[in-house]
Amino acid sequence: MTNGSLLDLYCSHLSIERNLSSATVRSYQEDLRHFIFWLDDHDISLKDLDLPLLDQFLNQLALNVEYSPTSIARHFSSLRGFLKFMQQEGYYSHSTESMLAVPKIGLYLPQCLNLDEVDSVFKHITEFSKYPLRDTALFELLYSAGLRISEALNLKLEHLDLENEWLTPVGKGNKQRLVPLGSKAKMNLQKWIKEGRPETEPKSDCVILNLKGRPMSRMGAWKIVQQHTAHLTKHVSPHTFRHSFATHCLEAGMDLRVLQELLGHADIATTQIYTHIDKEFIQREHHLHHPREIKATPND
Repeated sequence: MTNGSLLDLYCSHLSIERNLSSATVRSYQEDLRHFIFWLDDHDISLKDLDLPLLDQFLNQLALNVEYSPTSIARHFSSLRGFLKFMQQEGYYSHSTESMLAVPKIGLYLPQCLNLDEVDSVFKHITEFSKYPLRDTALFELLYSAGLRISEALNLKLEHLDLENEWLTPVGKGNKQRLVPLGSKAKMNLQKWIKEGRPETEPKSDCVILNLKGRPMSRMGAWKIVQQHTAHLTKHVSPHTFRHSFATHCLEAGMDLRVLQELLGHADIATTQIYTHIDKEFIQREHHLHHPREIKATPND
């Protein structure tokens, strides 16, 4: 079997035997596709992959500046599961026990945009996008509602209650939650649904569609994000807007438990990573609110 066929076999195992959701299977597939491409590019069959070759791939992965420590750890975990399954099925003969210890993640502070940068993205859409209504609606879901990219792309019309300004996205573990929608986001979503979306001749009840009226792919959304953030100096992904949403909410004084509910985190420890509020903001807040700073005058 080819390397690609082995990946297909593993994905079928995840879907059918382990009963994982299609979104989870796609995430595993995306992680492992980099590994399969690397094998094919180096003309290596999986059965010939030994420890030195595996180290070569893992070192290359770890040096990729576009990957956060969290992403690298996820790739390691996906690869370990794949190789263990291949070993059990007789397609891989090397032991995986000592090969793939997931690296320690440590404290990873997510990339975050400031308010001016977020505003500049929406301005860029208005000025340069060929499809401003759709692109604005997508960014409203990512930033104004703080949705994961999978949640935004899988959001159905039935999940919208624009009259009462609520969203009910389906998150990890098929759990549905209630997310409030701001007036500006509501207005932009309404414009897309009433004016832009019908022009695609919809063939799906998803809110965000491609030009053919079908659900937008993750790659399609990623390209739109890159298009409208190319003017920034930071490396930006769709998830950056969720990070920014969380950080800005905390900076504005939102309770951590409320933010946990909005983000759909099962464990508040996951939400606490956003308490990294930048040093300048902390210093500014200290000057504004500490009693001795408030009483101080330039002549003191």
